[in-house]
Amino acid sequence: MDLIIIAGMPATGKSTVAAAVSKAFGYPIIEKDNIKEGLFDVLGFENYAQKRALDHAANEALLRVLRAMLKSGNSVIVDNNFDTDSNEKLCALIGEYGPNCLTVFLNGDPQTLYERYCERDLAHKRHLGHVLQDHYPPREGDDLYYTMTRDEFDEKFFKRGMSQFKCPGERIDVDTTDFEKLSLEELIEKIRALLGKGGK
Repeated sequence: MDLIIIAGMPATGKSTVAAAVSKAFGYPIIEKDNIKEGLFDVLGFENYAQKRALDHAANEALLRVLRAMLKSGNSVIVDNNFDTDSNEKLCALIGEYGPNCLTVFLNGDPQTLYERYCERDLAHKRHLGHVLQDHYPPREGDDLYYTMTRDEFDEKFFKRGMSQFKCPGERIDVDTTDFEKLSLEELIEKIRALLGKGGK
């Protein structure tokens, strides 16, 4: 069974890459943001500490679903910006079940990623639960726009170890500072070659 991990910093195009890889290989995607958005909608949050708790819960749910998939011998794609803690837990699962593991790690110029992240949120291209910091769902009269500072961006993402992700298996590093220069077709061919197969 194959485990393809799409990891890296926010605003690097992980979801776009994961969708292309899923289409090419026919493997399902486990995506933390999708889990977290469900938690936002069902539970909501009343402060930033509660929002962070939902992020931890989404990571735990992702890892439990992944364990079930690996235990049953199914190939799968995981899309997540793993922090130090979840990275260690993922490595433990890989060691326990021994999948044919390959990481596609997306990164780029930090200032460009920060600007892309802010632009995406201001354009409301993501679930509002990601954008709002103090409570969700929004209340009447709320300002639905929030611009994270560069210091906040570094604190939430770089300092949590997301740019230092490592796990067993093959690895492809991709710079998406200019996402338009990324050839998804070439990337998929590299994945095929490293996995030694063309599909399921």
